[in-house]
Amino acid sequence: MPNAGHVLIGTDGKLLDVDAAFCDIMRCDPDGVRGRSVMDLTAPADRQECAKAIETLLETQRPFAIVKRLIRCDGSLVWVRNSVSITMDGSRAAMVVGTIEPVAEQDAVGNPAILLDVARLLIRGRRDRELVCDRSLFSDPGWDAVLAAYVAEAEGRAVNIVTLATRLGHAPATIDRWVRALIQHNVLELEYRNPRAEAPKAFRLTTETHRKLESYLGNIRPRYRELAMHDD
Repeated sequence: MPNAGHVLIGTDGKLLDVDAAFCDIMRCDPDGVRGRSVMDLTAPADRQECAKAIETLLETQRPFAIVKRLIRCDGSLVWVRNSVSITMDGSRAAMVVGTIEPVAEQDAVGNPAILLDVARLLIRGRRDRELVCDRSLFSDPGWDAVLAAYVAEAEGRAVNIVTLATRLGHAPATIDRWVRALIQHNVLELEYRNPRAEAPKAFRLTTETHRKLESYLGNIRPRYRELAMHDD
């Protein structure tokens, strides 16, 4: 796992300087991230929480730590613990200092885009079963929720119970029961993004589940390649 990286951020939210460890985490050279906005590098589903935390930092000057996902230069996501504080330079201008520590490094199982294709293929295959028989005969909402969360995360969005229930043709109460069970077993966790109590609750994979699922997708990927070659 890469070492913790360090960044210097202006009050406009753009990266002023980065160290080699941060570049290793992001899989790019310094010029690939310098001058870019922190929000641009943050996974879309995590931006609201991140922006609020930085706003509070600038108002109170109290350090904070947040676990979020960064978008690497190759398009993959990496979970990090971001410890942030504010400092003053010699001219008393405020700057934000961040320490970025990976909390779950992905196994070396292949190109993220290919793993995403495998996940989408699994989802399509489950939908295609409806051409054979009624979907209720082979229902597996828990696995569907896991696959949906993985694809949503890779596409930079969140998935919630209501949208997944509509997509799968299940009652929201059914999906809710499965999601709660998966949360209890540390497979999923809730996205706390919308302060409205009545808003549909979004969920995401835990870091450990994300790692294990990518390993699983990497392991089954050769089987799909062999099938494709056989068909040709």
